[in-house]
Amino acid sequence: MYVTLQIKRRNMTNLLVLYLITLTFSSVCLGSKNIVLFSDNENKLQVEHGKITTENSLNLNFYEDCIDKDLSVCTPKPKGNENYLRFFSQSEKQECQNFEQVAQSMNDVLQFCVDLGNSSWYGGTETTYQYWPLNKLDMTDKPFVTRNVDSQAVVESYFFNSNGYYIHIDESVPLFLDINGPRPGKMCFTAKVVAPYRKVRNAMLYRICKYKNARVAHERAIKDFLGMPSSIPDPYVIKYPIWSTWARYKVDIDTSIVRKFAQEIIDQGFPIGTLEIDDNWETCYGSAEFNTTRFENISGLVDELKLKGFKTSLWTHPFINLECPTHEMAKNKGYFVKSTSGSVNTTWWNGEASYIDFTNPEAATWWSNTLHSLLAKSGIDTLKFDAGEATWSPQLPEYHDNDLTYYPENIVNAYLRTIATFGNGVEYRPSRRSQEFGRLIRMIDRESRWDYQLGLPTLITSLIQMNMVGYSFVLPDMIGGDGNFDLPPSKEMYIRWLQANLFMPVVQFSYTPWDFDQQTVNICSPLFKIYQSKDTKYFSKFTI
Repeated sequence: MYVTLQIKRRNMTNLLVLYLITLTFSSVCLGSKNIVLFSDNENKLQVEHGKITTENSLNLNFYEDCIDKDLSVCTPKPKGNENYLRFFSQSEKQECQNFEQVAQSMNDVLQFCVDLGNSSWYGGTETTYQYWPLNKLDMTDKPFVTRNVDSQAVVESYFFNSNGYYIHIDESVPLFLDINGPRPGKMCFTAKVVAPYRKVRNAMLYRICKYKNARVAHERAIKDFLGMPSSIPDPYVIKYPIWSTWARYKVDIDTSIVRKFAQEIIDQGFPIGTLEIDDNWETCYGSAEFNTTRFENISGLVDELKLKGFKTSLWTHPFINLECPTHEMAKNKGYFVKSTSGSVNTTWWNGEASYIDFTNPEAATWWSNTLHSLLAKSGIDTLKFDAGEATWSPQLPEYHDNDLTYYPENIVNAYLRTIATFGNGVEYRPSRRSQEFGRLIRMIDRESRWDYQLGLPTLITSLIQMNMVGYSFVLPDMIGGDGNFDLPPSKEMYIRWLQANLFMPVVQFSYTPWDFDQQTVNICSPLFKIYQSKDTKYFSKFTI
């Protein structure tokens, strides 16, 4: 029996050894499929095929495909990651590697995927479900452009992880993004020339860098390409609240409503700040003229508000609706974005309209002069600029600026250059490569919800995400959310929202504490005093 037992033990030992050998061989085979980036002893970033390392490495896999898979137009694609080593080159910084692959035809699809692994990933895009970090997201084939769909108003093709790696995809790439999509556990970057892109070539261009840790990597990214604001927003808007008519009144606004709203703020003893007149003040959307049925004497109303201590702001947008008298004139002068089929018509949440082509200097000047004139006549201090994402254009757009390098984001950057002339009190919503702007960038509208569908938790995750792609001066949406679909916030939600918002750059009210009860007023009033105690000089640290 003792001999039998020994034999059995030997057999089990041999099986265990065989299992370990097999497991090791399998790991090598699996590892050999990857392109591996890692730092050597001199902190120089190396790239090898099939490297097995215990150091923190970045594993890449490459894929190619065709848009049209017909064999007469779809050329054979290379198999094996080793074929892609030739597209890497050492950067001028030893910590970085550059990658450049130009597709053989416009029919080619180029893709590389990064193993998310155990690292936490950050950066990318503002989105509806703003989970944190990116590892928790689920995206498939998302066009990487500013767009109203999926609340994607702010996008930056910059991603970094907790191990100190960053990836910067060149903004000229016609990029689509997958996170935990068809390849779970991977983040995949695809270059293909399909809508919403128009390009003269297809290329995958990016830089990968490895630094000591995530903080160092991010600081280098700020220095190398993200940049910093060149100025700060109006300190008044940071110190004192914005009181918006939108969530509380929606489009049911007029002189008496605004006057009553202002008086309530004073009577309740809350700080006077900026009173913002939101949607439904124009004769038609895009006229830039007050509807005198609703606002019979806007300059008189503004004077009243200023005597009470308020500054004033006005909501506006980059559209002219088709029914507006100025639409035909602007169309005839070529002031609108047109599609490749020649149409200038698009649809936004307030109807059928056309989108001002800000890449046309004459159109941008005419539009901004109209608004400057309105401010001068009314006495209103500043503006809230809404919309402006690239996909509001009629598709596929043709701009006055026909350079396709950064298409379709030409329009967004031209929009921001135009509104920069209105001073540092403005707020805006879309952005791409505009970190130097130095104005308040507003989170896309929050909903009065407890969950991650634009709800209360995303107040924090969206703020951090926007900070991580280079935007320091973030304006959270209104306390309690916008109450769309006749679903205003509950009392508890409202109080929790204010508590979270207190430690953010700006506080914006629409629903008020006294919309609930006296207890809510008693809780919120001392909370806001905490917010007002902050030193606005601190914000100058975030500028160049």
